[in-house]
Amino acid sequence: MNSCNVCQAETKNKCSNCNQVAYCSVQHQKQDWKSHKSNCHPFRVAHNELLGRHLVATRNIKPYEIVLKEAPLMRGPAQISVPVCMGCLNSIEPNDHITCDKCGWPLCGPECQALDEHKAECQLTEARGQKVNVQEFNGPHPLYTCVSTVRCLLLSETNPANAEKFQQLESLEQTRRGSNQWKADLASIGQFIPKFFRTQKFSEEEIMRAVGALQINGHEVPTSDPPHVAVFYTASFTENSCVPNLAKSFTKNGHCILWAPKAIKKGANLSICYSDAVWGTADRQRHLMQTKLFKCTCERCVDVTELGTYYSALKCEDRKCTGLLLPIKADDWNGCWRCRECQKQVQRKYVDGILERAIKDIQSMEKTAENGFKYLKHYEKWLPPQHYHLSEVKILQVQLIAKDQKELMVLPDEQLQLKLKYAKELIELYEILAPCEVRMLGTLCFELHSAIAEHTRRVALQSNLSPKEMLEESLLYVEKCVNYLQYESDIFVEGHILKQAKINRDALRMVIRIS
Repeated sequence: MNSCNVCQAETKNKCSNCNQVAYCSVQHQKQDWKSHKSNCHPFRVAHNELLGRHLVATRNIKPYEIVLKEAPLMRGPAQISVPVCMGCLNSIEPNDHITCDKCGWPLCGPECQALDEHKAECQLTEARGQKVNVQEFNGPHPLYTCVSTVRCLLLSETNPANAEKFQQLESLEQTRRGSNQWKADLASIGQFIPKFFRTQKFSEEEIMRAVGALQINGHEVPTSDPPHVAVFYTASFTENSCVPNLAKSFTKNGHCILWAPKAIKKGANLSICYSDAVWGTADRQRHLMQTKLFKCTCERCVDVTELGTYYSALKCEDRKCTGLLLPIKADDWNGCWRCRECQKQVQRKYVDGILERAIKDIQSMEKTAENGFKYLKHYEKWLPPQHYHLSEVKILQVQLIAKDQKELMVLPDEQLQLKLKYAKELIELYEILAPCEVRMLGTLCFELHSAIAEHTRRVALQSNLSPKEMLEESLLYVEKCVNYLQYESDIFVEGHILKQAKINRDALRMVIRIS
């Protein structure tokens, strides 16, 4: 039995959404909703020595269900940023902007000057007694390095409630202290802020703690161009997994949406990927150690085969052998690699030589379908079909082979079959490895749906038949597209794909009903 949150009477009934708070009646639940609403989530905050604070599901979570929708505590320019408007955080042109009449920071226009977010650095700069004068616009500008840290430091003045939450976030200051990154941040931010703003409001310790909290908890938010950084309170408690169970989307105004692409069982820890799930394990591990200061031990990272996909493997050096090379030790990607069939070992230098050439060629390659085919043909000598470099080029190929419906209708059959093949393989691969990379998966599903629809059209023309099974397959993938992209705003390309996918879905349903 539990106690009613209003009258303390014993009851068996709990809030069906969060499964944590009890009510003896519907009336008491409605009465308490105003105060309970902000904390009514299908998870609780737990704590242990290994993970620290983390989120645990308090009930079964259904596929596509929103788990958390949250406004940022603070948002601002990335630490390495070109000059941007200090209001909307979008890039500005040298001859198409204004400067704040109080502080001199660049702005898009008068409407951005009035935004609350600009007040923090505006008042601090005005108190400095000299306006900012940004003259260089062709690349990262050093002045912007400190802006988001300043906004974090001034939360106590601009938003005390958010300041209190920000102070609760982990900064890993003691772990970071003395590292090369910490020393660089001390020079460019910790020592720069007091000198540039001519202020003693913040101690070096306060500044460096804010820098750490921002780097450890910051999220890249793509609602501006370039993307900006934001800190979310509750979302910061999600743990890392390279096969996470939560996807991350953003509203037009930069609020974070965490949702479940697949069902999550009660008692499961809620996770997002702190790195990039489409990277290979060595790159993810390196990035996490550099930016978040820990080594991931999720199910994917402790398995050198990456859940049986061999996503980072190389083909054996012996051309007569069909085996694959992988690290001898799952926790040492920089050590020797060994063929899993003939047991031949190679040094990491051999592996690096292949991978460095492969990435260099991708970066320098003019992005055309013809060049993509040449790349795939060349590197299949060393890389297995699902390797991350080949997969990256195949994603490009799916998009480049017929960029719109008109091109698709006149595409040679051979290339249409390759588009179908690549798209199916990629969806199958990433639904295993990166099930929460919903923008990529949604886009691939739309491309596959379109290619299947075109193939169906050609079959129907040649045989005077309407292949219902093919239409149903096309419908299957456009429905998956809608599911994957359903929370994407129309300010993104994926949001526009979602609109078209819904139109195509409804049209296909009608065709199938009457066929």
